[in-house]
Amino acid sequence: MDTEREQRDRNIEDAAADYFAAADNYAEVTRKLEVIEGRMRTAVKSLLDLGESQARIAALLEIDTKEVRRLRAGFDGKTKTADQSKQADSQTPVPQDTDLPTEVHGESAARLLAGSGHGG
Repeated sequence: MDTEREQRDRNIEDAAADYFAAADNYAEVTRKLEVIEGRMRTAVKSLLDLGESQARIAALLEIDTKEVRRLRAGFDGKTKTADQSKQADSQTPVPQDTDLPTEVHGESAARLLAGSGHGG
């Protein structure tokens, strides 16, 4: 009976440790994606500032105009610049063993995490 209880306690501890490790990875990946999203917003804002229409930006970036509107609406002037993004990229390592969705907003998660933006 004691051995069963000890095994159960170890299993509980293992499950809790797995959760906390995953939660840490999740927080790191979330921060990384926020920086990447900021870079995307900044790029869309730059194209708008250059006088490009939403339809032209959508065609240029191979995204829907709905996505251009979403990125544009989220730009509040506090979005991280490309330089800040590069600095954050070098300071926030992304764990290699993290299970990620295969796509985020039509982008490969691996490509987003690599910081390359849209390559297509």
